Parts: sequence; C-alpha cells; structure tokens
Amino acid sequence: MRKNCEKLSNDIGKAECCENQVCKGAGLSCCGGQAFNPEGSTKTAVTVGLSCCGTKSYNQLNEMCCQSTVVHKPVPKAQCCGEEAFDVEKQLCCGPKNNKTVVTKNSTENLCCGREMFNTRNECCCVASSKMIEIQPINSSCCKNQSALCEKQPYNTFHQLCCDYTVVNKTVPHARCCGKEAFDEHEKLCCGPHEAKSTQCKISSGHLCCGKKQYDPKIEYCSEMDGNLKPELINSSFCKKDSDKHQQKPSSLHICNKTENFPSSKFLRCCDKKQPNSQQCCASEKCDGVATVYDPSTHICCNGCVTEWKPWKDQCCGKKSYGLAQRGVLCCKDTLYRYRNDGEVCSKIGIPYDPAGWTFCGSKFHPSPKQHCCGSQLYHPEEEICCHGHSHAKTGTSRCCGVNAYNISDPRMKCCEGTLHNLTHGHSGQAQCCGSRLETPMSVCCSSEVKKVLYSIQTGFGCCGHLHYNASLWSCCAGMLTPAKNLTKRINESKLLSVNNLNESHLFETMHIGAVESVSPDSIVFRDVLKIHGRNFTVTPLALPHILNTPDHCSFPKLTPGKIYFFDGKTFFADVNHGSVLQSLHFIISKCYLT
Repeated sequence: MRKNCEKLSNDIGKAECCENQVCKGAGLSCCGGQAFNPEGSTKTAVTVGLSCCGTKSYNQLNEMCCQSTVVHKPVPKAQCCGEEAFDVEKQLCCGPKNNKTVVTKNSTENLCCGREMFNTRNECCCVASSKMIEIQPINSSCCKNQSALCEKQPYNTFHQLCCDYTVVNKTVPHARCCGKEAFDEHEKLCCGPHEAKSTQCKISSGHLCCGKKQYDPKIEYCSEMDGNLKPELINSSFCKKDSDKHQQKPSSLHICNKTENFPSSKFLRCCDKKQPNSQQCCASEKCDGVATVYDPSTHICCNGCVTEWKPWKDQCCGKKSYGLAQRGVLCCKDTLYRYRNDGEVCSKIGIPYDPAGWTFCGSKFHPSPKQHCCGSQLYHPEEEICCHGHSHAKTGTSRCCGVNAYNISDPRMKCCEGTLHNLTHGHSGQAQCCGSRLETPMSVCCSSEVKKVLYSIQTGFGCCGHLHYNASLWSCCAGMLTPAKNLTKRINESKLLSVNNLNESHLFETMHIGAVESVSPDSIVFRDVLKIHGRNFTVTPLALPHILNTPDHCSFPKLTPGKIYFFDGKTFFADVNHGSVLQSLHFIISKCYLT
C-alpha cells in the first residue's frame, strides 16, 4: 500500500510521511514534523493511558496538568490553583485568575474574598466604598446590604446564589442557577426537564437547548415527537410533508401508508423496500418509495416491487423474482445473473464463476481449480503456512504471529499480540510481553482485559488492572481503585497476565482452564474446567462446580462472568494471540512438546 507525500511517494510499510518529509524506517510514527519509533521512544511518544500537558506527557491517575505544568496529585480529588495542585476538602484557591494562591481552611464555612479567606458564619466579603472587596463583620452595614435568605438560611448575594433552596457559591460573578448548582451562562447551557436539569458546555455561542441536547438555530430547529424534544435539520425529510403519492402496478392494489385506509383482510400485506432511501426503481415505475398492498397468494413482494407469483418463480433476488429450479440463473448479492452454466457459484464479491476452472481468492480469480487461498493468492498448505493473508515456507514447528511466521521452539523469538520480537536485541530469554511490546528491566506491565500498558518503574507504585497507581493516593481491590484510607497497608497488585508469558513451571506443571460462572469476595465459581498437565500431555475434565477460594480477593484481577481464563492458584491468564480455546490448548501443548 502506498500514499502520496506531496510530490513524493512512499511505501507506508517501509517509511512514514511527516509534514511532507519521507522518513525511512519500518514501524515509525509522526510527532510534529519528526518521526519516532513508538516502541523504543521515551521522549516524544505518549504511552497508552497517558495524556499531553503542553509538550510533556503525564499520568492523569497520579498527576495533574496545571497551566501546562505537570504536578503530582496531593490527594485523589485534587484540583488546580494556578500552577499548583490543592486539596479541595482542606484548602481554598483564592485570588484573581492570573494571581491565585492556596490557603488552608480552618473551617468548612471558609470562602475566598480576593486572596484572603473569611468565615461565612460571622463575616462577609463585600464591596466597600472604595470599590474594593474586603472582609467585614456579618452585622456591618456593608454585609447587611448584600445579604438575603435562602429558605431560612442567610447567604451573601455577592458570592453566593440560592439555587433550589440550596446555598451555592458563585463560580463566576455572573453565575446563574441550574438545579442545585451554579454555572457560567457565557460558557455553558442548562438543559433538560425542570426536575432533571444539567449543565453542558456550549458547542458555540449561538447554540440553545433542545431537551437534553443542543441545537444551532441557524441550521436546525427543535422538534417534538411523542413528548420528546430532538434537534432536526431545517431541510431534513422530517420537515417535509408527503406530497404526490404514486400507485404501483398492478393497478388494482392500493397504496399502503400511515394515513390511507384499505379494505381489511387477513390475506393482504404491505410490500415495503428494505432500504427506503434507495433510488432503485421497479421496471419503469417511479421512485416514490411508497409501500404497496398485495395478496401473497397471487403476488410476490421483492424489496418493494410486486410481481405476479408463479410456481417456478417464488424467490427474490433484489427487486426481481426467480426460482431455484430455473436453469441458467444465479442470484449473487441481490443481482440476478442469467445465461449461466450449471455448476457456477457466487464469489464473495458477488460475481459468478465456475470452480471447476477457477479458484477465487479474496478479490482475485486464478485459472487453477481446486486450490487453497491465502489472502488473494494461492498457496500450498503442505509446504507453506498462511498467516493473515501472507504465505511463508513452513517447518513442523512453524506458527503464525500476525502476518509473520516463526519457529515456536526458538527461544530467541517472542510473539506478542501479533508482533514478532527477536530477543537478541537487548532482551533476555525470559522477556515478557506487554500487549504488542516487550517489558524491559526498567519497566513494568500493568494489564487487564481492556489494555496492557507499559510504565516506567516507580517506588511506591503498583498495578491495578492496566492502571499504574500511587499507593499513597489509591487502594486497589480486585482491579478497582478507591481513594486510599490506610496508608500503611501493603500495595495490592491486581493484573491479568497473557498466555504468551507462561513460563516453564506453568507449562510443565498443572494449569487449569475454565469459564467464570460467578465471583464473590470469598470465592470464584468456574464451570467446564479442564486440568492441563503439560509434561504428561494430558487434559482432564473436573467435576462441576469448580470453586476457587479467594481469602485475599483484592489481589485477584477483575474477572468477567462467562469469559474463559487459564489459572494457577492466584495467577490468571488470558489469551489474545489465539482466537479459540482449541488454539490456546494447541499452543500450550506444542510448547511443552517442543521445549
């Protein structure tokens, strides 16, 4: 496959085009105008699970981006205050937008007044005669002029709002109420029914609410259907009224639509198009898209077209009728081909061919009958192995890894989710996969059913599924993170490993495979469990149910009922390299046999 790079042309399998410059090298990606290797780069490539903060990457779980500066979270629910992070439960961020400072609370009644803090119980923040804000006693004339009651609770109208009988702090001076929260009406809309309103960022300054959604009144209008509000394009078909309606032959049949009545009969049916917007027409009839009433005992309906039924023409092919007993006709993907030879069949692209003279592979016809396909080419399964459309010469120990073939008994080769690695390049023979990449001595792989992510090793961090968490901020239990409560507790690690990473002790000793039926904090119930002994090449079915006790369930990964896992004690493995349990078992036993 090739693509253009301005006036140059490059093979995307061997080079990458970065801002109109061809950068040679397989597997490269672009970052700005430079090419980098996403597997080996540590400077510009952002790891899965990370985000950008200016020109740097950061982990949103343990870090924050405050004004393009990466800072560590002091607590899980931290927020930004200028270029630093603060604990919203114990601190306040006070001051104007470009000159903020963090102030430690000494009461839950504390609020900001400029860059200072005041207690709303006995003080207020008001505008003095000098037009400057200042803190004054609650009984001062300034405070009294700016106070009001919300239900029975006094509040400061300068800094607070009364929203649905609840006192809330103004987020901006011109804040408005939306339910029980305040919002900036310049940046957001308050949409939804009265009892369930919520704020959402404006798509543009001109957008308005339409139920729980937004619409642009320049090109849309807000329509109601069955009591629900929904944005519609002004020129959409919903706005147009049905005009002229045409009747389809036979002329004795009536038009079938939502408003017209026709004689009730248990024998009559409506003949509709499968695709109402299709512009294909019935013979010379108009493309009106109107359904027709017909009698199935005398006529046949084929995708909106009614024709007379005959014993030898009782099947549909698109809009045409035909019969399986007819000679010389073949229906391929709703197209009826005539004058075909006996024995012809449909190809996957819908073109008839004779398998006695041709072999069809992918999108190509080959003038060699009774052959096998690998992608769009022919191949010889006795001598070759087909890997996702690519054929390779094979030996008795050849296996596929993506589009490549490799020797499964070669300790220097490692297959990681379709990517083949040569372990002679800086990795030991015990290298472990992390998704399609390899772990290094300075990295750790955190994995779940959703992702496998490679992180740099950090003291005090652990894996919780595919997340790398700071144990001073979070606690992990069975793949779920919660804010840390007991900082002295040991780090619980919970991750799902890959079958590619089975070591010799797992391969040669006893493993189990089974489907999870139920999970509780104390045990896991499996069904259809097989015990695999790699050294003896035996597979033994176990009695139902098979119950695995989990006294320390927090160190187990999150398991999904109905899914199949390999397991050994408290270690669980999933197989993403193979498409079935049979392929997984074949891989494990082959490794044992060849090792």
